[in-house]
Amino acid sequence: MALAFLILFLLIAGAATPAWALAGLDSAGKSLNNAAAYLLTREKARGILSPWSYIALAASGRDLKGTLAGQACEKMLAAATASGEMNDYATLVLAVLAAGGNPYNYQGQNLIKKIQDAQLASGKFADNIAHGGEQLVNAHIWAVLALHAAGADIPDKSKALSWLVARQHADGSFYWDATDKETSDVDSTGMALMALGALGEKKDSPVVQKAVAYLAKAQKENGGFESWGAENPESSCMVIEGLTAVGIDPLQGNFNKAGGNILTALLRFQLPDGSFEHITGAGSNEMATSQALMALASLYFGQPFYARLATPPAANRYKARFIVGDRSYTVVAEGKEDVKAMDAAPFIDNDRTYVPVRYLAYALDVPGDGVSWDEKSSAVKLSKDGVTVTLVIGEETGYINGQPRSIGVAPLLREGRTYLPARFVAEAFGYQVDWDAISQTVSIKNSN
Repeated sequence: MALAFLILFLLIAGAATPAWALAGLDSAGKSLNNAAAYLLTREKARGILSPWSYIALAASGRDLKGTLAGQACEKMLAAATASGEMNDYATLVLAVLAAGGNPYNYQGQNLIKKIQDAQLASGKFADNIAHGGEQLVNAHIWAVLALHAAGADIPDKSKALSWLVARQHADGSFYWDATDKETSDVDSTGMALMALGALGEKKDSPVVQKAVAYLAKAQKENGGFESWGAENPESSCMVIEGLTAVGIDPLQGNFNKAGGNILTALLRFQLPDGSFEHITGAGSNEMATSQALMALASLYFGQPFYARLATPPAANRYKARFIVGDRSYTVVAEGKEDVKAMDAAPFIDNDRTYVPVRYLAYALDVPGDGVSWDEKSSAVKLSKDGVTVTLVIGEETGYINGQPRSIGVAPLLREGRTYLPARFVAEAFGYQVDWDAISQTVSIKNSN
């Protein structure tokens, strides 16, 4: 209301209001909704989108349930496995997060550990997780962003930062090729700012100030940016993301030019159907649209896209993991994973996973005196934090605080041991349960 009154007052007073003043958060919000609607419509018409489209949709707040995001992740996994390229693995992690998956155990692979293990002695994340390499600055950047989004530690954060800072050129810019110390690039500089932000650098940091000064000088008078001699929306998107990541409002200060601001320039590339084109007159472009959507979400929500995807650290999300046929299980406590031995292995019966009651209780922090066995009734009782779960061998009805609940399957007794359906028990105590059919893994996670 105050902003509307101020604009009205200036108009009445005869003040000349530049066109870009109208390109603010309201414009970003409307454009964001139209771009997201376009991508979802495109999926229905043409099938699986690129992983970046799903990353953008998730960053814009869209629910990806019912989309083909899972299939896009599977295709990306195949590509990453074949290439070993860090950029592919980083993209995969971001896509899995966007789809609501678990990059710590995606189809039996710990994608996060693969990236962490690829940090070199120099501090750089290798170009290729299998073959190393220190040429690709963007591989380092995307590795940092993927780990940040996943809530994962960077093995040597100080060295990761130092390596990136050392790649800055004299004019404040960055370039994707670490061996080229002369070429300046807007896109690479915006990406570098994203990584610097993820590594803790903010607008008062010298390396950030130099990069921002370069971008302000490179900006066109109409508010836009060029890459390789052509103005395009993707360059503006990278600048928006980079500035936002280090705490700078892209719509304020030095980035308001006489002919417009960065949002005005970006919106010139949006078509009536909500899509964006890469070059004026070239028509709809999925990559341009996905990048624009991420940038618009950053403007609207005040966070870079990777922060919008960010999840709590694995230790806060996952409580325990059991693997069918494996006589060990993993518990997470105080930020650390601990592998413990069992004297019996989980198994599948009637499409349900059964876990030995003793170890399931341990994993869920049910105290020793909270587990009891009634031999007469063949009933096992688990009690924790005011919740009591009662199950009877051979019966498909369980009880939560005395109230009957259908289990669908019955607890089993095998070789003198009691096995319980893991999902029913874990969910009764307020946990969530994931099942990975490929790796035969039950993951129990905290619900918050």
